[in-house]
Amino acid sequence: MDELPELPDVFKPLAGLIEGPETLEQAALLSVALLAIPGLQKALRQRRQHVVVTLRDRDGISYTDQAPYLKVEPERVSGIARGHSRSPRKKGTAAPTEPPPAGPVDQLPEDR
Repeated sequence: MDELPELPDVFKPLAGLIEGPETLEQAALLSVALLAIPGLQKALRQRRQHVVVTLRDRDGISYTDQAPYLKVEPERVSGIARGHSRSPRKKGTAAPTEPPPAGPVDQLPEDR
């Protein structure tokens, strides 16, 4: 991998992490940055939720009017405002399901 990836503009302030000579310090800093991504995502989602709700409550901008700017459907803006995320749930946080019935897998229920 000889060529450095182009960073999206929003991440240009992080360019120092990928520029310059390859060093152990750079590898360590990249590891720290990568480990911090979930926290960054959480903070960005919370701020976006706050902004969407504020725009509706303070400025009267409906979710329908916000949707094109966010490049999503109005229903998604509503979900953002409620704090819903499209990211998968962590293991152990999903609602419990019923255990499968006992018996051989190849048997149909009426065969039991």
